[in-house]
Amino acid sequence: MLDEKALDEARRTHQRLVDLESQTAHARIDYHHAIKTLHAEGGSLPEIAEALELSHQRVHQIVEDAPNPRGPAMPRWFDRSRRRQARNESVLARFDDEARQMIPAAHEEAEQLRHGYIGTEHLLLALVRRGAGGFEVSVDAVRSEVVARVGEGSGEERGRGRLPFTAQAKYAIDRALKPAASRDERAITAEDLLLAVASSEGTGRDVLHALGFNSERLQQQLGRNS
Repeated sequence: MLDEKALDEARRTHQRLVDLESQTAHARIDYHHAIKTLHAEGGSLPEIAEALELSHQRVHQIVEDAPNPRGPAMPRWFDRSRRRQARNESVLARFDDEARQMIPAAHEEAEQLRHGYIGTEHLLLALVRRGAGGFEVSVDAVRSEVVARVGEGSGEERGRGRLPFTAQAKYAIDRALKPAASRDERAITAEDLLLAVASSEGTGRDVLHALGFNSERLQQQLGRNS
């Protein structure tokens, strides 16, 4: 028979633990919101990281709402919802062969930088390294800009299995549908993905801008009309 006194103590301790976990969760939400506010008001990732004694990579993950790489690996594509997963796989099926190769290539770029997520910067690196659409820019220049903004990871935040996509990388992939639709074509090309990265918020776009490529100039180089 259980000792009533010990049982009561266990219940009280458990309740304190639940309360602390709830407080921690709310504090984490407030903390992330404050970091996003600092960034939205013009603070750079390095400045925020230094002021809060965080890694550039961690600040980047918070700003872009990247899933926690220490958590369970994301199943198959990048969403836990079966309905959304089916939709995402449908989108991927519309990519032509070259564009489809950019997804695992971006995974490789993230691993080389020891990042625990795939962001728009990794998509951009994959596209540039493989000369998507004949776009010519130095891979080293792009990589240097990426490292200057988010740094290289330590590998400690690297999760097992497939790396999760940031919210902005997901948005860019989804946005790649629009150019194909405007051309009345089903196939989504690597060029479409590159233009989507250039026109979507994220480190990929910031890197392109730093190298002198806004969306309009990129369209001109790729021979696309604005």
